[in-house]
Amino acid sequence: METADHHVEFLSLYTPVKADTSPPGRCRIFYGGINVYLQQHAGLFRRAPVLLDRLFDSPWLLDFVGSFAMNTRPEDLGEMTVSVLRGRAGRQKKELEKLMDFLGRGPRPDVVNLTNSLLSAIAPAVKQAIDVPVVCNLQGEDAFVDRIGDPWRDEAVRLIREHARSVDAFVAPGESYADKMAEWLCVDRSRITVIRPGIALAPFEGTAEQPTDVFRIGYLSRIIPEKGIDLLCEAFRRLAREQGDTSVLAVAAELAASDQDFWNAQQKRLREAGLDDRVEFVASPNLAGKVAFLKRCSVFSVPSRLPERRGVACLEAQACGIPVVLPDHGVYREIVSLTGGGILVRPGDAAALADGLRTLRDDTEQARVLGEEAAAGIREHFSSDVVVENTLELYREIRHA
Repeated sequence: METADHHVEFLSLYTPVKADTSPPGRCRIFYGGINVYLQQHAGLFRRAPVLLDRLFDSPWLLDFVGSFAMNTRPEDLGEMTVSVLRGRAGRQKKELEKLMDFLGRGPRPDVVNLTNSLLSAIAPAVKQAIDVPVVCNLQGEDAFVDRIGDPWRDEAVRLIREHARSVDAFVAPGESYADKMAEWLCVDRSRITVIRPGIALAPFEGTAEQPTDVFRIGYLSRIIPEKGIDLLCEAFRRLAREQGDTSVLAVAAELAASDQDFWNAQQKRLREAGLDDRVEFVASPNLAGKVAFLKRCSVFSVPSRLPERRGVACLEAQACGIPVVLPDHGVYREIVSLTGGGILVRPGDAAALADGLRTLRDDTEQARVLGEEAAAGIREHFSSDVVVENTLELYREIRHA
């Protein structure tokens, strides 16, 4: 992929990249999820011929298998996570060697950027094979490692900290997370650069419908307890009990089979409250569908119980000019502080969430102003152009360090 005066080679690991738009350029797949799994559990596949490896790395096959990945728990992946982190000493040694062979035969890159520290075993291998700077993004993998449990957690942390010595710079999506990860990685805070998440603005720009006859509360995320959809349902029930309320709960989500019982329980409570006809559900919308969904919302909320690291759905809603009501922790705090386009409430508190939603329901002028500030703030701080420029600046710095 060409961008300005730069050439980007995008290498997909585990599964083909999923994006709202076309993947960036040629997406060669390494560490294919099927191969990684089979090599973990059967020695035969650690010696399998290249043609068989390529079959298992077929995008169509990986997409099919990946459709079940949402059911996979971190607690079940501890041993394999540690094996991958062991690099050439792990059971996926062949996958690392294929990647290094590819990098060694192609044009020598100026920088290699890893998407998260669970891939950090690649860093020392890159240093040995082609000796170029390595950047590693940090995107919440600490929470994943914390969940894999004993005896794998401590070994995974030890290996990530060991590989961190081969990383020239880390990138965190927010200041508070950078502070936390400096301690978790045992690295100096100065080695972590904050580059906030960004979105391509064009699809989301333009005036939202801003319905006046109904107060539509939007939610766009997974249907899981961690994302707080049950808190939002409770807040919605509280509003709906008030005289004259016309609120509608609009949910857009990818619903995994493992999450169906949880969503059924929420629907049952809404039905018992007589609100099932005031709930709208959109399953797995594409980009156009997502934009259309957001632009019909009066307010947006994903009241996550755990601190969010990126909050991209929140950025997309604000880019549409939709004010947000979010828990006061994680990257949400920094997003609302920078954009001014929303209200922060006490985390994990359905009553506080209802209060925040009520404020915007009852004060349409405040909601309008916050929506305008949200869109302007996203343009200034969270556009993809800002991310690109900040990332290129980091690359320039480490290349000339």
